[in-house]
Parts: sequence; C-alpha cells; structure tokens
Amino acid sequence: MDALLSAVLTLVWPVLRVLRRAYDSIVHLAFAAFFSFRKTTPLPPVFNPNLLLSATQLARAIREGKRTSVSIVRAYISRTSDVNPLLNALAQEDFQEALQEARRVDERIAQGFKNGTLTVEELERTQPFLGVPFTVKESIAAAGLYHTGGLISRRYTVAQRDAEVVERVRKAGGILLATTNVSELGNWWESENRLYGATNNPYNLNRTPGGSSGGEAALMCACGTPLSIGSDIGGSLRTPALFCGLFSHKPTAGLISARGVGISEPPSPNTVLTAGPITRHSEDLIPMLKVLADPQVLPEYHLDAPVNLAQVKVFSVADDAGGVFTSPVCRELRRVQEAVVTHFLATHDISVTKMRLPALQRSFCIWLEKIREETSGRPNIKEQLADSKGEISTWTEVVRAALGRANHTWPSLFQAIAEDWGTGGPKDGKKAQPQWRGVLGILQRTLGSTGVLLYPSHPTLAPHHREPFMLPLNFTYTAIFNALGLPVTQVPLGLASNGLPMGIQVVGGLKMDRLTLAVAADLERAFGGWRCPAEIL
Repeated sequence: MDALLSAVLTLVWPVLRVLRRAYDSIVHLAFAAFFSFRKTTPLPPVFNPNLLLSATQLARAIREGKRTSVSIVRAYISRTSDVNPLLNALAQEDFQEALQEARRVDERIAQGFKNGTLTVEELERTQPFLGVPFTVKESIAAAGLYHTGGLISRRYTVAQRDAEVVERVRKAGGILLATTNVSELGNWWESENRLYGATNNPYNLNRTPGGSSGGEAALMCACGTPLSIGSDIGGSLRTPALFCGLFSHKPTAGLISARGVGISEPPSPNTVLTAGPITRHSEDLIPMLKVLADPQVLPEYHLDAPVNLAQVKVFSVADDAGGVFTSPVCRELRRVQEAVVTHFLATHDISVTKMRLPALQRSFCIWLEKIREETSGRPNIKEQLADSKGEISTWTEVVRAALGRANHTWPSLFQAIAEDWGTGGPKDGKKAQPQWRGVLGILQRTLGSTGVLLYPSHPTLAPHHREPFMLPLNFTYTAIFNALGLPVTQVPLGLASNGLPMGIQVVGGLKMDRLTLAVAADLERAFGGWRCPAEIL
C-alpha cells in the first residue's frame, strides 16, 4: 500500500505543481489589475541627514556632545508626522513625553561632563542608546500606552508595565517615541486590524509591508524611527523586513525574554515566540541584541568573538522542495540567491554546498505541531478574539463581516473556522508527532558551530494588499525556523526591477547567532543594504 501511494504521489505531484503555478499567476494578475487603477503618492524627501544615520552612530554623537537628544527626537517626530499619513504605521504616539525625556537626557549629559561624574566610555558601556528614540509594535506592552493587539474588545486597554524588552531598551537609554500597527492578535502576515486599519509599504503604498511587525518595518524603512522592537512567532520580524528592505534578527530560542510580548503571557516553556530588532543598518543588530538579551545567557553566545568568513561553511537551499501549498519562489529571488552564492565564491573563496531538504514540504505541519505542543491547554483562537472573556460566535462574526460590520479581520475569522473544523488551534501536546526534532537534528548536524544556511525568506516579493489572503501558507518559509528555534538574520539584497526589495534568510546552528550576524554585515557591504524609498535632499 505504501509503495502504491508513493507511486501515485510521484505521478500527481508534478501536476499539482503546474496547477499551483497557474493559480499563483491568476492571483498575481488579478491583484495587479485591480491596483493598477489606484495611484500611489511617493514619500516626502528626507531633508535631515541625521535620519539616515544608524542608531549606533546617533548614540555616539549624543554621548560625544556632537548632537543633542532633543534635536534627534524632534527630527524623528517631524519625519513620522510627514510619512504616517501615507503609511498608517502608528498605533499611538508619545511625542511630548519623548521630548521631555530627551531634555532630561541632554541636561544629565551636560551636567555629568561638567562635574566629571560621567565619561563617554561609561555611557557607552552602561547606556549604549542613551538619548536615541525607539518604537515598538503595539502588541508588545509599553506602560501607559494602549496594548490591544488590534482587538476591538481591548480598545481601551492600557499596559500597566513594560514588556521586558521595552524595559531593557529604556534602561539602555532609549526614549519611547510611539507604538506601531500590527495584525489582529499578531496572527497574520499582513498588518491590518479593525482598530487601526491597514499599514502601507513605503516602496509602494498599494502593497503590504508584511506582518505582524509591519508597522515597525514600514516606519523604520521610511526613516521614521532609528530603533525598532518587533516580535516573531512565524516570521513576523523577517517577512516585514524582507518586504521593506531591512535587516532583522530572530534569535536562538531562549536568548530574549518574551514577557509582555503579546496581549497574554506566552506559554512556558516558550521556544517559538521571541522578540528581536529591526534595523536599517547591520551595525545596529549586535548592540540591540546585547540590550534585549537575557544577561544570564548572553555570555554563551560570544557575540563579540571575531568571525573569519573564509572558514564559515555555507549551504544553500533554493526552496521548500516543491511544496504545493506555497507559491514557487519567484525569478528575482532565485537570481539574487544565486548572486549571493557567487559572492561567497568570488570574495571569500567559499564553495557553497547546495542542498535539497524534502522535509521542508511539511513546513506548515511542523510549525503547527510545535505551536500545538507549546499551547496545549491555553485559550483557543475564538477565546483569544474575545479577549478570554468567553469566545466569539464564529458564524455570527462571519455574517457581520459579510455585511460590512466586522469586529474582526477575515484572516482571524478563517482561523476560527479552521478551529471549528478541527484543523487548527491548540491540541493535546502529547499527541503531537515530533517531526520538528528530526528536521532540527538534520540542520544542527549540518550547520554545527561553523555553518550557515541560505534560504528564501518568502517565495514572492511584497504582495498587494489582501493578496496574502489568497496565498495563506507562504509564511511557512520563515515559520519553520520558529519551530526549530534556530537563529535567523534577515538580510536585504537590493531592489528588483519593479522597485520592490529583495532579501534572504541566513540561518545558523543553535546559539550561533554571531555567524548569521557576521554574514549579514558582509552581505551589506556587497549588496548595499537598505535603499531609501524616498528622495534624499
């Protein structure tokens, strides 16, 4: 029987792939035709050169007295006010409090240097981002600001305390500027909800910046913030970073605390959900990671240890082995991945080993298995949508949505429907077959402490708004590494012919974050890194 099934699949699978390609072509053409009638407005030019500096450079300039925190905060407030009407990236601003905090920072620095109680070296060691503004996605708790996760039922809910990552950035001297838009509950790869609406991509307002950290990525890309904190349970750091041409880093599971990262506390133990940085410049990734990380485990990661790229083993996987539930990887992303392979050979004399991992066809099942394993006994999606005060009536909400009176987005409602049909939601973790352990074992043995893997971040460039609804499982290109707990750095690789960003995931072995970060810095030098979507004057 197994042999017969295998033979049938061998015959049917190529046909399914052809049908999948035809389906994708129809979807892309339909959305392109619809949005061709909607003209977009370019972002206003960048006038202030401070907006183009890295957060590390800004912090150094403030410490050395070359710039004031007030001038930097004002510049970012002005820029955010200019671009947000086009992007709709903000959830709630805290501009006045940020300015007051900036004044206190400037006074403290001036007084400390005057009386000799402060030194530049001490500030760099104890508060590496002193005076630099930062933003955080709205689903991560920031004391005194709304913490709704995009739920109408939480529209008046205010965070009582900071998430641990917000607390750490504040202690490092960061000044909270605003919170940014997310997908409803953070459960979708497009940033839209019924409270704040949809966020637009800075490169093309008709396209999505991704989710659920899409507000952060859009604002960062448009020079509206120098420091961003996002979170990632299935690609919520890396997909927006790809679509907006940015760097981001999903750390090894356990490096960064998830307390306050979400509207409910994460399960314990938690190895899937994590927070992490989104940046325009690779040089900000390690300093941010040091600030966000649990100080008790950080020494195990040796982030400051030098990396000799000539001794790094590089592997490349072109796609998810032809899975029929995901789109084929587009031509532009295939070409740029090949360009990265060529770069390693030409620059570092590294022959990249090309691999094929058939298990990646099951990426969604493996990720869902891990989610179920960790969320067994916790609220299901219908309870979460009701803010754990009972549960929503799925079909009542579907009717409301069809009548234009929706309380919830369609992706959330379809997740609830899937749950009703028994294909989604938490299950008994004891029944889960640990497929993820086998895949993790393969990759861990392959990568070890000296290897990195190149893998597409997504099969397509940034799609049009609502297009993800027709391509729901494309997020599994990133989600698989949440299930495995491996560190991943998202790296921008320039713009495609249509002006949209390209990029790639660089995956490392467990606790080998420094390798993926070193490769990211090298690829920034080779491919140019982030490209400003606005004119620079």
